[in-house]
Amino acid sequence: MAKLGMPSVQISFLEAGIEAIERSQRGIVALLLEEPQATITKLLTDHQDASSTTTISAITNPFTVYTTDDIPTELTEDNKDYITKALLGYTKAPYRIKVYLQATDESQAEEADKFAATLKTLSTDRWDYLAIPTIASAQLESVTTWIKTNRDNKFKRSKVVLPGEAADYEGVINFSNTTIKTAGKTYTGAQYTPRIAGLIAGTPLTISATYAPLPEVIDCDRHSVDENDEKVNKGEFFIFFDGEKFKMSRAMNSLVTTTQGKLEAYQTIKSLDIMDAIYDDIKKTAQDNYIGKYPNDYDSKQLLISAITGYLRELEDGRLLEKGYSKVDIDVEAVKNYQISHGLYTADQLADMTDLEIKKLDTKKLVYLKADIKILDAMEDIVLPINI
Repeated sequence: MAKLGMPSVQISFLEAGIEAIERSQRGIVALLLEEPQATITKLLTDHQDASSTTTISAITNPFTVYTTDDIPTELTEDNKDYITKALLGYTKAPYRIKVYLQATDESQAEEADKFAATLKTLSTDRWDYLAIPTIASAQLESVTTWIKTNRDNKFKRSKVVLPGEAADYEGVINFSNTTIKTAGKTYTGAQYTPRIAGLIAGTPLTISATYAPLPEVIDCDRHSVDENDEKVNKGEFFIFFDGEKFKMSRAMNSLVTTTQGKLEAYQTIKSLDIMDAIYDDIKKTAQDNYIGKYPNDYDSKQLLISAITGYLRELEDGRLLEKGYSKVDIDVEAVKNYQISHGLYTADQLADMTDLEIKKLDTKKLVYLKADIKILDAMEDIVLPINI
């Protein structure tokens, strides 16, 4: 009889690693767009086209866009343009655009909680980068607080692109241009956030959005070299002209104040995206395939460790992590602290034990693990002394 053992966790984590590499090629953009209530009502029901000869099926709210063919013709020209701009991406288009429609209400134009109801819906969905092209200054703080709550308290690893918002937080991209001109239209910073969210989501995790060109841009607010350096140091992400073309600055989020546990890696868009992907994959796979399904003994812990290690090896092979560095193990110090705090062993007793003996101690429902990884960044700063 074949020994099937307990392969599901290992398989799930390996699949998660493969999926993470595939997913790293393209992300998901969420767009919060305002439309007249009459248009939203029409879209959510079966209706006739303009010629009254064809029945158009109702859509859902939110609805998903993969290509420009998926954009409803009933939307305002501005909203169709926002979606089209997001689809431009970078080396690839975003995996998909999730569009959340909210009824236009001019009476709430300057209300801080204008988008609260739609943001509540967004909190339950899976996406990577949010843009709100009609956001006003009055809503910036509330949206920043919302994204912080989602990341820090609800453990939802999503980000938002906001215009001119110096949030000093890794989950906020501070897009600081105030004027962007294309051949057909001039945009404010807020109106161009869908393009920036799409560009980031269309950037594979193996590279960076730093110096990504924007061929559609013909002009924008310009600054000196020194001013651009200062803008980067202030946590701004912006379009600049290099003398030949318009392209993005160093791909940073708005985090400026680093602390112990949140150093330089948290400031770069690429590194944070990789960290978020690892967090989401391990959490989801552990919840679906491990938690509550195995006894919390040493053998089961080793099974989980082996599974997570296999997942990290997949990311190493995908060139997201430094090859050969990743390792996962039981956290001996955490187990010691548990034993002492629960009065199970004294510090002197634990001092006489080997690490293996400590790893095998009972910790009830808690699993104390630790891991080491090194995220691969992209080439951005080149130092080349040339001797002549």
